[in-house]
Amino acid sequence: MTALIIIGVIIIIVFVVKGNKKRTRQDAIYSNLKIRQKSEKEIHDELVQSLVKNIKITVTTSNGTSSYNDDSIIDVTDQIYNINSNNSLKKYSIGVPYWTHYYVYSYSELLSASAEQKKFYNIFKANFLNGEYIDLEGNTNYAFILLFDLLNEYDKDISILESQLKILGQYYPKTKSYGVSFLIKKLEIDGYSEDVSRLRREDRFSYQNYNSDYDYDYWRLGSKYKSRLNLNEKEVKLLNKLYYPSNNFCRIEFCILEVIKLYMSLISELKSIYESEGTNIDKEFLFVADVLARKHFRYRKGSQNYNYSIVSTTNEFYSNIFKHCENAVRESFGHKRKLNTDTYYTNDEAKFEFESKIVAKVLELLPALISNVNAPDEETEIELYSQTISRWKLKFEELTTNYKSNQKEFVESIIELGKLNKKNPSIENIFFEASKFIAKHDKVSSLILYILYLHHDIKSVTFDNKKLTKTIQKGLFKTNEQIQDFEQIVNEFISDKKLDKALKAVVKVYEVKRKKIQLDRTTIKEVQAQHSGTVELLNEYLRDDFEDENDTIQNQEINSEEIMIEIIQKNDESHQSPFLPELSLNQIQISILELFYKNNFSILQSEIEEFAKLKGVFKNQVIESVNETCYEVLDDVLIEEEDDYYSIIPEYFQKISIK
Repeated sequence: MTALIIIGVIIIIVFVVKGNKKRTRQDAIYSNLKIRQKSEKEIHDELVQSLVKNIKITVTTSNGTSSYNDDSIIDVTDQIYNINSNNSLKKYSIGVPYWTHYYVYSYSELLSASAEQKKFYNIFKANFLNGEYIDLEGNTNYAFILLFDLLNEYDKDISILESQLKILGQYYPKTKSYGVSFLIKKLEIDGYSEDVSRLRREDRFSYQNYNSDYDYDYWRLGSKYKSRLNLNEKEVKLLNKLYYPSNNFCRIEFCILEVIKLYMSLISELKSIYESEGTNIDKEFLFVADVLARKHFRYRKGSQNYNYSIVSTTNEFYSNIFKHCENAVRESFGHKRKLNTDTYYTNDEAKFEFESKIVAKVLELLPALISNVNAPDEETEIELYSQTISRWKLKFEELTTNYKSNQKEFVESIIELGKLNKKNPSIENIFFEASKFIAKHDKVSSLILYILYLHHDIKSVTFDNKKLTKTIQKGLFKTNEQIQDFEQIVNEFISDKKLDKALKAVVKVYEVKRKKIQLDRTTIKEVQAQHSGTVELLNEYLRDDFEDENDTIQNQEINSEEIMIEIIQKNDESHQSPFLPELSLNQIQISILELFYKNNFSILQSEIEEFAKLKGVFKNQVIESVNETCYEVLDDVLIEEEDDYYSIIPEYFQKISIK
């Protein structure tokens, strides 16, 4: 009986279900027909209104800073929540100057910008620091320039820099991850290990959630120089372990290319050394990175921090090797400023392993490899001299050490050195030091280089107008007239700045200046007429020889117009000075003048020096004393220096002589 009841109930349920299905299908068909009767616009409006009325959004976020996953919750409720945007950028009234996008590697990229772009950048930076953020309208170069600008202005207050970079990344998202990466490097150098760990965790979180706009190879060397150096994939991967070095030395393309070539060669040799020891570069770097992670950072092996540290410190090893290579190229190029290659590792074991397994081998390889580095070309030399203003001293020392008494070649070399230093603000010092050096070898060359010193000194920011020392001046000028002539040339040059005129004038400072004597023939005839009687009387006396107790005068007629008179002294003890008595010349001065007379008025300086030694006096002292004594009569210098000789103008000698 019970079984029959159960069967009956089942049958009833089946009929009920079938009936409901028919009605549902019929209802659906009806509804479809009803909807088709409405226009498409009405259907669209009803759907939009339905969504607006029924869907409300509330956003709540997790406050935990230690969580590595995004625990944000989106609750769909009937409550209204307004989302406020932080990126409230303001429009620049006259429009942002367009700047074609390219990779920005340092703040110095601003130097290649137009005047309009530079002007806008200054406005953009000023607004940023005042808390106002301009819409760059896609011109992200300005944001990246500001990124490097902020890094350059970092003065150990890491909290300010971190705040600035975070704000920059918030309003200009393209810079966010790059800013964090550079900030981590700054913190590592300064030893902020806890902050490094914190930023690395935040960076991983950011990368996991917002990495769609982040190109990690943006500033990597491999990506930048793949085409330029025709790199293969392995070489690109190796160089992409390094960021582009944003320093002035590597900003010179020739320099960075030579550093890269040296680095690639060194890594190749380093791999060979490891292989000869039965290991490889990856194993050795991993071993040292493991010690650092456990001993220096104190990370638990296998933890997330440990794994991240292994990757980052391994890249740091390559970066440190690159710095050693750059320093080797800098030294080869005479660039004295070196990069700091010291590490921030404090654990002794970690430091030992790093230095013994990596650094020691690098330093051993560099001396042999540096010889393959190409010498700087002219354009590079100009840039290097502008960066290190004292670099010219290396070349100058080379020129002075190898000087072989060829003053012309020396002057030409100094002029060429000056051309390479055309961007050097201290260029004038090259010519000043060269003038001092060559003064003891060649006077004219010294004066030429001094004029060139003044030429560059006048064009400098500060006109120093340095004078040669008194000792050098005494060697250059033997007479007051020479000094006065040179001073006049200098004064005129400072006034008119005519270089060619001054250079031509200094060459003539040491030329012998002969005074022109003009004869007034009318006056001569008048004198002849006045003294005709005296002449006749004298002729009468001279017709015969004359002799007294002191002298014998003999005359001999050479022709009708000329007669030779010879006076012979009988008593040598009564010998008098053959020069004008008003000169009051002493015996040494008379002797040296007689020496000139015997040598046809020109004597080697060495002979004068020997004469002075025999007399127990100094050569220059005797020459200057004679010149000073005779100056009043001649109104000029009697004894002049010409190359290796001293000379006297015969007419001057006759003028001071009583014969």
